[in-house]
Amino acid sequence: MTTTRREFLAQAGLAAGALTAAGLAPHAAGLPLGNRKNLKLLILGGTGFLGPHVVWDALEHGHEITLFNRGRTDPDLFSDLETLTGDRYSDLSALEAEIASGRRWDGVIDTFTYTPGVVEDAVNVLKPGIDHYVVVSTMSVYASNDEPGADESAPLAEVADDVADAIKTHREVGVHYGAMKARCEAAAERLMPGAVAYPRPGLICGARDTTGRFSYWPIRGSEGGTMIAPGTPDDPIQIIDVRDLARFINRVIEDKSTGPFNVVNAASEVTMGSVVRDCIAAGDAGTEAEWLDAEFLASQGVQAWQQMPAWVPPTTPGYSGFGLAATGRARKAGLVCRPVRETADAVLEYYRSRPALLAERMGEEFDRGQWERRIRGGLAPEREAEVLRAWSTRDGG
Repeated sequence: MTTTRREFLAQAGLAAGALTAAGLAPHAAGLPLGNRKNLKLLILGGTGFLGPHVVWDALEHGHEITLFNRGRTDPDLFSDLETLTGDRYSDLSALEAEIASGRRWDGVIDTFTYTPGVVEDAVNVLKPGIDHYVVVSTMSVYASNDEPGADESAPLAEVADDVADAIKTHREVGVHYGAMKARCEAAAERLMPGAVAYPRPGLICGARDTTGRFSYWPIRGSEGGTMIAPGTPDDPIQIIDVRDLARFINRVIEDKSTGPFNVVNAASEVTMGSVVRDCIAAGDAGTEAEWLDAEFLASQGVQAWQQMPAWVPPTTPGYSGFGLAATGRARKAGLVCRPVRETADAVLEYYRSRPALLAERMGEEFDRGQWERRIRGGLAPEREAEVLRAWSTRDGG
């Protein structure tokens, strides 16, 4: 059921303190606070990976939060916040009713943007009652990774109109993910010109990530033995801790910033060497790294990005600029990226503590082994052992 604003207005000011006391809002002290004025914010989503961190950060900074979602993912996470129940694809009636009653929000944070039609529907409903719209986009909007130092003006990925029109949900986006995200940006900008921001994060890392896209490294670092480190220690990568992305998103609204922002660490600030080093240190298991070159890994069928998360060899055709995008605009707007070690620590804390909570909630339905394999991601242990054996017996090895 929809929880009304009236029921929770008195509780909103208490939520931030309660969350902090419970250890649910693990944001680093000393980050820029932006405009300290308390804002009324509407978050579309809010209970998955990025959304909760946006909520926690906003509450820490005194903002009043309304959530709009289906109420299916982690439904008890924010039971003390105002929640409007609906569906981005089929039911915006709760939002329509609020706008019709004269409701206003200072800003909307849209964490679920995959098709432009869905964005258009939300903006058309909300624009009479909002000042600012934030589309959480992606660095995949760019047409290529060829150019080191490319900024937000780089050419965007494209998809034919008939192909785009046939894509109706996030499940159908596939290889057109970047181009469809670019269309989502354009759709919001067209309907609210000059009042839209679109942060473009790269690989988002941290607690609550269930994709294994980065968590492999700290988890593998905690397992001991010899681990494969891919390429060279100098290979650049660009990532963003989910807490830093959340702070930047809220900062954008606080400061009324608009337009595109590359939201990742500065070029060459993070390398595979620093990731492997910091993740091994976080794991504190005596793990040692063995650096295997890109050519050998390819010969063994070990896939960059998929089995060696976050990494793409700089020699890969079309990727000479990977990990080297310009971030000056976001940094000028207040982006601060914490050390990789803090991200690794947060991943391990989540990996170790979350199963007990899920088991309590789900009972016998919860398969801990399956969950841990999914969160770990990356190269399976038995496959890693095979590749290391092949490396040790290679010609000249």
